[in-house]
Amino acid sequence: MYHEILNTLILVGAIQGLIFSFIALTSPKFRSKSTFFLALLILCFSLNNFQYYLWETDIVTAEFFFGVIYFPYASLSMVLYFFYVKLFLYPKSRVDKKYGFLFLPCLIFFLFTVFYKIGNALDRLSDDTRSFFSKLVYVHEIFSVLFSITLLVMIYAMILGFDREQTKGETEIPRTKLNWLKIISLISFFLCFIWIISIYDELNHGADNVSYYYILWLGMSVTIYVLGHIGLHRYGVLQERKRIQKFSANRPTHLLSENHPSKSEQVQRFENFVKTEKNFLNSNLSLESVADSLQLNKSYLSRIINGELKTSFSDYVNELRVSEAKVYLENPEFQNYTLISIGLEAGFNSKSTFNSTFKKFTGLTPSEYKSRLNKSD
Repeated sequence: MYHEILNTLILVGAIQGLIFSFIALTSPKFRSKSTFFLALLILCFSLNNFQYYLWETDIVTAEFFFGVIYFPYASLSMVLYFFYVKLFLYPKSRVDKKYGFLFLPCLIFFLFTVFYKIGNALDRLSDDTRSFFSKLVYVHEIFSVLFSITLLVMIYAMILGFDREQTKGETEIPRTKLNWLKIISLISFFLCFIWIISIYDELNHGADNVSYYYILWLGMSVTIYVLGHIGLHRYGVLQERKRIQKFSANRPTHLLSENHPSKSEQVQRFENFVKTEKNFLNSNLSLESVADSLQLNKSYLSRIINGELKTSFSDYVNELRVSEAKVYLENPEFQNYTLISIGLEAGFNSKSTFNSTFKKFTGLTPSEYKSRLNKSD
């Protein structure tokens, strides 16, 4: 009963992954290099889980499994993940030929598998050949887990490098938090650890003992779900943010309703830096960073903002951000855009901060404000 439940979960995850891959590969909405590799990755995960589902449920015999169904997907999965991360972070980059060697191990194992299947179909396999292939399957597993760990180290280093580039404003995509990508990568490290234990346990106790493999397969099923949904969601958010950025760059700054006739030079410099130059759209903007940019003392800047503008630094910046968000919410072009895209492009660093700050200044959440706009149309 226990194994039946686990097998059902694995099957559901595999089917969901196959459906997701088909949608991502055929829908014009998700047509990009990064989502192409994401779809292939999830397809790879799904087919791998599906083939082992057939094996563990005894739907097929061992001879039919290796002779017809089995393919070495494990050596391909992390290669696809590597290209997905690279192209998500650097969408303008090409799939360089220098990275072609990453596909070589999978190609070699794939060719061995095809030759075995052809020989099996023609009934030309000797006992030595069958024995060699059974050992090759274990070689493939051991190589793949070590290869995957190596690629994950490269991937994590790439993510950290992108984080550093973001602080310098040198990235190709809008500033974005990568905690979700780091977490998925760390989960993949954990699954590799389970994978090593599974191989060791199987080599020492026989192929019938697959308890650890079930943890691995279920972990892959969860990863299929999380990576698929988050990956496409993040891609959609990035595309929306790019379009909002283009719109924002071509329009004048939305001014606050209240005017202050007499302002000191320092306050004018402050307003020019924050409002006119649109630095309020930077979610990392702080009183300290503004003071450094203007070469003013932080405490002094805070005092003149409170004294002359009759507001605090955070309220001044957030009121600008709320005003900017209203422009996007009121624009029919962005009617179907996600609130997180609008909030991030208005300068907020999260959806929760966007909601709470917007309600503080308007008495409504962004979704309530949007609903009222739709009702008034």
